[in-house]
Amino acid sequence: MNYPSKSILILLIFHSIFLGFEIRQSRACHPTDREALLEIKKKITSDPSELLGSWIPSKDCCTTWKGIKCDSSTGRVIALTCLGSFYDEANVLTNTTVSGTLSPFLGNLSSLQSLTLSDLKNLTGPIPSELGKLTDLRQMFLDRNSLEGSIPSTIESTSLLEALVLSHNHLVGPIPLNLFNKKTSLTYLDFSNNEFSGSVPESIGNLSNLKYLFLTNNHLSGSIPPSIGNIEPLTSIELSNNNLSGPIPDSIGNLRLAQTLNLENNDLNGNIPTSIGNMISLNNIYLAGNSLTGNIPEGILNIKSLVEFNISWNQLSGKIPQHKFDFPASGFVGNPGLCGAPLAPCKN
Repeated sequence: MNYPSKSILILLIFHSIFLGFEIRQSRACHPTDREALLEIKKKITSDPSELLGSWIPSKDCCTTWKGIKCDSSTGRVIALTCLGSFYDEANVLTNTTVSGTLSPFLGNLSSLQSLTLSDLKNLTGPIPSELGKLTDLRQMFLDRNSLEGSIPSTIESTSLLEALVLSHNHLVGPIPLNLFNKKTSLTYLDFSNNEFSGSVPESIGNLSNLKYLFLTNNHLSGSIPPSIGNIEPLTSIELSNNNLSGPIPDSIGNLRLAQTLNLENNDLNGNIPTSIGNMISLNNIYLAGNSLTGNIPEGILNIKSLVEFNISWNQLSGKIPQHKFDFPASGFVGNPGLCGAPLAPCKN
């Protein structure tokens, strides 16, 4: 999976919705926000492409500072955007870096609705706990940096978030148990490619509007919480390359809108739930590299929308059910007890 491409795509979608219109400027930049932005700039130690070069104290931050959008009636900053990958005026893709740390003064931008500091690559240090003060925040993109430390528990307070993207950093520790208690507006969650450990919180089932879930490439352990079956809008479930164990919960079959189910390379055991056959929108099922046992349920291979199916390198047995699709043998190998097309015929 090309997660950076996905992050860029979803970022563009959110920004086209949130910033797709020109905000008419009338009020000058609020002094509190101006001070906060200058403090944020002070934490930047290297900016070779001068992404913040327009942040000049003598200029109005609402009208001349690049990456800043303000509310025209209040002069308060509502969006802060700084991207390490962007198209320049000649429509040429430019990649650059920014070095430094995130300033606690971000928490003083009290009207902020969109925070995007993506693909800056050399942005290090922790995520400030002060971000929990941004109760109007709708989207937070801090992906593809070098951020360290754990997720501050204060982020629980950002109850209006629709997108929370922290992927491709060096974040560690457990996901806070109550992080998802108040995030019923969240539609996109991406914590992939970090070093998170501990379990997936049961509170994830509270994300009643979530469509995209990416937790792949971490060190998460424990079982997949049955509450995941409560998130009916889910279309992508990506939990691969962790240390998850226990059975796949039967409740996952409630996710009838899911198009991708990727649980590869964990330590899941038990049978493949027959309820997966109820996931009638699935295009891709990836369960390879686990310790699953038993037979392949009859209905799964004949989901009409199914394009890719991989259950290789488990401990499955029995005859592969008849199916209408020409799935390659590579999706079934590594299960010594399996037989039947596309593998060798069963002996009995």
